[in-house]
Amino acid sequence: MSKKTALVNLVTPFVTLAICGGVISGAAFIPAKKIYDASQVIFSADTEHKAMSEIKFTEKEVESQLDDGSKIVYPSFGKEYATLKIKSIDLEAPVFFGSTPDLLHEGVCQYIGSKVIGEKGHVVLDAHCNTFFLDLDKVKEGDEVILTTSYGEFKYKAKEITYFKDSDNTLIAPSDEDKLTMYTCYGNLLGPTEDRLAVICEPTDKKFKS
Repeated sequence: MSKKTALVNLVTPFVTLAICGGVISGAAFIPAKKIYDASQVIFSADTEHKAMSEIKFTEKEVESQLDDGSKIVYPSFGKEYATLKIKSIDLEAPVFFGSTPDLLHEGVCQYIGSKVIGEKGHVVLDAHCNTFFLDLDKVKEGDEVILTTSYGEFKYKAKEITYFKDSDNTLIAPSDEDKLTMYTCYGNLLGPTEDRLAVICEPTDKKFKS
Protein backbone atom coordinates (compact mmCIF):
# COMPACT_ATOMS: atom_id res chain seq x y z
CA MET A 1 0.00 0.00 0.00
CA SER A 2 1.38 3.39 -0.99
CA LYS A 3 1.85 6.21 1.48
CA LYS A 4 -0.79 8.24 -0.41
CA THR A 5 -3.38 5.45 -0.12
CA ALA A 6 -2.62 4.99 3.57
CA LEU A 7 -3.05 8.74 4.18
CA VAL A 8 -6.40 8.77 2.37
CA ASN A 9 -7.61 5.78 4.42
CA LEU A 10 -6.52 7.53 7.60
CA VAL A 11 -8.15 10.91 6.84
CA THR A 12 -11.42 9.68 5.27
CA PRO A 13 -13.17 8.63 8.55
CA PHE A 14 -12.49 12.04 10.09
CA VAL A 15 -13.76 13.90 7.02
CA THR A 16 -16.89 11.75 6.93
CA LEU A 17 -17.49 12.35 10.63
CA ALA A 18 -17.12 16.12 10.18
CA ILE A 19 -19.56 16.17 7.25
CA CYS A 20 -22.14 14.12 9.17
CA GLY A 21 -21.75 16.37 12.17
CA GLY A 22 -22.38 19.44 10.01
CA VAL A 23 -25.48 17.90 8.45
CA ILE A 24 -26.89 16.90 11.85
CA SER A 25 -26.19 20.34 13.31
CA GLY A 26 -27.84 22.06 10.37
CA ALA A 27 -30.86 19.79 10.56
CA ALA A 28 -31.21 20.38 14.30
CA PHE A 29 -30.99 24.16 13.96
CA ILE A 30 -34.36 24.54 12.23
CA PRO A 31 -36.39 22.51 14.78
CA ALA A 32 -34.59 24.29 17.63
CA LYS A 33 -35.41 27.67 16.13
CA LYS A 34 -39.03 26.63 15.63
CA ILE A 35 -39.23 25.54 19.28
CA TYR A 36 -37.77 28.87 20.41
CA ASP A 37 -40.12 30.89 18.18
CA ALA A 38 -43.08 28.84 19.38
CA SER A 39 -42.10 29.46 22.98
CA GLN A 40 -42.43 33.19 22.39
CA VAL A 41 -46.08 32.61 21.52
CA ILE A 42 -46.79 29.84 24.03
CA PHE A 43 -45.53 31.75 27.04
CA SER A 44 -46.45 35.25 25.92
CA ALA A 45 -49.51 36.78 27.55
CA ASP A 46 -49.67 39.70 25.14
CA THR A 47 -53.13 41.28 25.09
CA GLU A 48 -53.23 42.58 21.50
CA HIS A 49 -56.32 44.69 22.15
CA LYS A 50 -55.24 47.40 19.75
CA ALA A 51 -52.67 48.06 17.06
CA MET A 52 -49.63 49.91 18.38
CA SER A 53 -50.43 52.91 16.19
CA GLU A 54 -53.78 53.31 17.96
CA ILE A 55 -52.21 53.58 21.40
CA LYS A 56 -50.68 56.86 22.50
CA PHE A 57 -47.60 56.65 24.67
CA THR A 58 -44.70 58.94 25.47
CA GLU A 59 -41.23 58.59 23.95
CA LYS A 60 -39.70 59.75 27.22
CA GLU A 61 -40.78 60.01 30.83
CA VAL A 62 -43.22 62.85 31.47
CA GLU A 63 -44.02 64.17 34.94
CA SER A 64 -47.56 65.42 35.36
CA GLN A 65 -50.24 66.11 37.95
CA LEU A 66 -53.50 64.29 38.52
CA ASP A 67 -56.74 66.14 39.24
CA ASP A 68 -56.13 65.87 42.99
CA GLY A 69 -52.70 67.46 42.66
CA SER A 70 -50.72 64.25 43.06
CA LYS A 71 -47.57 64.00 40.95
CA ILE A 72 -47.24 61.07 38.56
CA VAL A 73 -44.69 60.00 35.96
CA TYR A 74 -45.86 58.66 32.60
CA PRO A 75 -43.19 56.13 31.51
CA SER A 76 -41.83 55.59 28.02
CA PHE A 77 -42.41 52.28 26.26
CA GLY A 78 -40.17 49.52 27.61
CA LYS A 79 -39.25 51.50 30.72
CA GLU A 80 -38.91 49.69 34.05
CA TYR A 81 -40.90 51.99 36.28
CA ALA A 82 -42.29 49.92 39.16
CA THR A 83 -41.74 46.95 41.44
CA LEU A 84 -44.41 44.34 42.11
CA LYS A 85 -44.45 42.61 45.50
CA ILE A 86 -46.73 39.79 46.62
CA LYS A 87 -45.45 38.51 49.96
CA SER A 88 -47.84 35.54 50.09
CA ILE A 89 -46.06 33.91 47.12
CA ASP A 90 -42.63 35.43 47.83
CA LEU A 91 -42.66 37.46 44.62
CA GLU A 92 -40.72 40.65 43.94
CA ALA A 93 -40.34 41.58 40.28
CA PRO A 94 -39.70 44.62 38.08
CA VAL A 95 -42.61 46.04 36.09
CA PHE A 96 -42.06 47.31 32.55
CA PHE A 97 -44.39 49.61 30.63
CA GLY A 98 -45.27 47.68 27.49
CA SER A 99 -45.03 44.04 26.51
CA THR A 100 -42.60 42.34 24.12
CA PRO A 101 -41.01 38.86 24.15
CA ASP A 102 -37.76 40.36 25.42
CA LEU A 103 -39.45 42.34 28.20
CA LEU A 104 -41.44 39.29 29.29
CA HIS A 105 -38.14 37.53 29.93
CA GLU A 106 -37.02 40.44 32.11
CA GLY A 107 -40.04 40.87 34.36
CA VAL A 108 -43.73 41.68 34.59
CA CYS A 109 -45.20 43.73 31.74
CA GLN A 110 -48.01 46.27 31.67
CA TYR A 111 -50.48 46.53 28.83
CA ILE A 112 -49.97 50.10 27.55
CA GLY A 113 -53.69 50.51 26.89
CA SER A 114 -54.32 50.32 30.64
CA LYS A 115 -53.96 53.10 33.21
CA VAL A 116 -50.53 54.06 34.50
CA ILE A 117 -50.03 52.96 38.10
CA GLY A 118 -51.47 55.65 40.37
CA GLU A 119 -54.11 56.83 37.93
CA LYS A 120 -57.74 56.01 38.64
CA GLY A 121 -58.76 53.14 36.43
CA HIS A 122 -57.76 49.65 35.33
CA VAL A 123 -54.09 48.61 35.57
CA VAL A 124 -53.32 45.37 33.66
CA LEU A 125 -50.14 43.34 34.24
CA ASP A 126 -49.01 40.09 32.63
CA ALA A 127 -45.99 37.78 32.86
CA HIS A 128 -44.86 34.32 31.81
CA CYS A 129 -46.53 31.43 33.61
CA ASN A 130 -43.19 29.62 33.90
CA THR A 131 -41.21 32.54 35.34
CA PHE A 132 -42.46 35.58 37.25
CA PHE A 133 -46.11 34.48 37.46
CA LEU A 134 -45.30 30.82 38.09
CA ASP A 135 -47.10 30.92 41.46
CA LEU A 136 -49.86 33.36 40.54
CA ASP A 137 -52.39 30.54 40.95
CA LYS A 138 -51.40 30.33 44.64
CA VAL A 139 -52.61 33.87 45.38
CA LYS A 140 -55.70 33.82 47.61
CA GLU A 141 -58.47 36.32 48.17
CA GLY A 142 -57.33 38.92 50.67
CA ASP A 143 -53.61 38.65 49.82
CA GLU A 144 -51.84 42.01 49.61
CA VAL A 145 -50.26 43.25 46.39
CA ILE A 146 -47.92 46.25 46.40
CA LEU A 147 -46.79 48.33 43.43
CA THR A 148 -43.96 50.76 44.15
CA THR A 149 -42.93 53.51 41.73
CA SER A 150 -40.60 56.51 41.90
CA TYR A 151 -43.61 58.68 42.73
CA GLY A 152 -45.49 56.54 45.25
CA GLU A 153 -46.62 53.24 46.74
CA PHE A 154 -49.92 51.64 45.80
CA LYS A 155 -51.47 48.76 47.72
CA TYR A 156 -54.16 46.36 46.57
CA LYS A 157 -56.03 43.36 47.94
CA ALA A 158 -56.78 40.27 45.87
CA LYS A 159 -60.54 40.19 45.42
CA GLU A 160 -61.19 37.49 42.84
CA ILE A 161 -59.30 34.66 41.16
CA THR A 162 -60.84 33.60 37.89
CA TYR A 163 -60.15 31.95 34.52
CA PHE A 164 -60.86 33.00 30.95
CA LYS A 165 -60.01 32.19 27.33
CA ASP A 166 -57.40 34.17 25.42
CA SER A 167 -60.08 35.20 22.92
CA ASP A 168 -62.10 36.91 25.69
CA ASN A 169 -60.74 40.38 26.44
CA THR A 170 -63.50 41.34 28.87
CA LEU A 171 -61.47 40.92 32.06
CA ILE A 172 -58.40 42.75 30.80
CA ALA A 173 -60.00 45.46 28.66
CA PRO A 174 -59.44 49.16 29.47
CA SER A 175 -61.83 50.44 32.12
CA ASP A 176 -62.39 53.44 34.40
CA GLU A 177 -63.00 51.07 37.31
CA ASP A 178 -60.20 51.44 39.86
CA LYS A 179 -58.61 47.97 39.99
CA LEU A 180 -55.55 45.88 39.19
CA THR A 181 -55.66 42.72 37.08
CA MET A 182 -52.71 40.34 36.87
CA TYR A 183 -52.92 37.44 34.44
CA THR A 184 -50.93 34.69 32.77
CA CYS A 185 -51.27 31.52 30.71
CA TYR A 186 -52.65 28.55 32.60
CA GLY A 187 -52.88 24.78 32.34
CA ASN A 188 -50.05 23.81 30.01
CA LEU A 189 -46.38 24.76 30.33
CA LEU A 190 -45.25 22.51 27.47
CA GLY A 191 -47.48 23.65 24.63
CA PRO A 192 -50.02 26.21 23.44
CA THR A 193 -52.95 26.94 25.71
CA GLU A 194 -56.02 29.11 25.33
CA ASP A 195 -56.61 29.26 29.07
CA ARG A 196 -55.72 32.26 31.19
CA LEU A 197 -55.63 32.79 34.96
CA ALA A 198 -56.48 36.24 36.31
CA VAL A 199 -56.16 37.74 39.78
CA ILE A 200 -58.36 40.82 40.15
CA CYS A 201 -57.44 43.23 42.95
CA GLU A 202 -59.07 46.27 44.51
CA PRO A 203 -57.08 49.28 45.79
CA THR A 204 -56.65 49.66 49.54
CA ASP A 205 -54.14 52.50 49.85
CA LYS A 206 -52.39 55.08 47.67
CA LYS A 207 -49.41 57.07 48.91
CA PHE A 208 -47.94 59.63 46.53
CA LYS A 209 -44.60 61.24 47.27
CA SER A 210 -44.80 64.97 47.80
